Amino acid sequence: MGPEVRRRRQRVEVQRNRAALVSAAIRVLAEHPEASMAAIASAAGVTRQTAYAHFGSREVLLAAVRDELSRRAFAVLEAADTESGTATEALGRFLAAAGTLLAEQAAYGHPDSDAEADKEADAARHVPVERHLGDLIRRGQDSGEFTVDLEAGWLVACVIALGHAADEQIRMGRTDAQGAAKQFRSSVMRLCGAEGSAGGSL
Repeated sequence: MGPEVRRRRQRVEVQRNRAALVSAAIRVLAEHPEASMAAIASAAGVTRQTAYAHFGSREVLLAAVRDELSRRAFAVLEAADTESGTATEALGRFLAAAGTLLAEQAAYGHPDSDAEADKEADAARHVPVERHLGDLIRRGQDSGEFTVDLEAGWLVACVIALGHAADEQIRMGRTDAQGAAKQFRSSVMRLCGAEGSAGGSL
């Protein structure tokens, strides 16, 4: 086996181990938010030493988990196809997709970390979603489907805030994911002035 082949296999193994650790962390932390690196490594089928070799610390692994959840979330929202149909129908699909994400993200929770750094990272993760949502809301305003009394940027910020509120209600045990998704959708539709449509209902 030549050196290039060995390096290629090592890269594949590194990628496979990292992916396994992130996936295991999502599963384990959903049930045990304080789970240790050793527990996560065991669930991933690797040693504790391997976990630390790839991520260095539990905080670094948690950051990778948040990035992966954000990537999955964006993929789900992207699949909602917000560019086809009427803006109201597209918003309904967007909100239905967002509702499917609430249970997983709320179950994972928000482990302690550097508050300021995490706030900045969270804002960065929202940028692609905010861009899509902003385009959709402006399309609805241009077509007369959504209110023009509130600026598109303000509506985007409110939708994101309502999503966080729904997540908080689930994690506090005040409602389940289905109930939170229903309230989230109704609130956003009313906020945008599109509550009369049944498009994309949950």
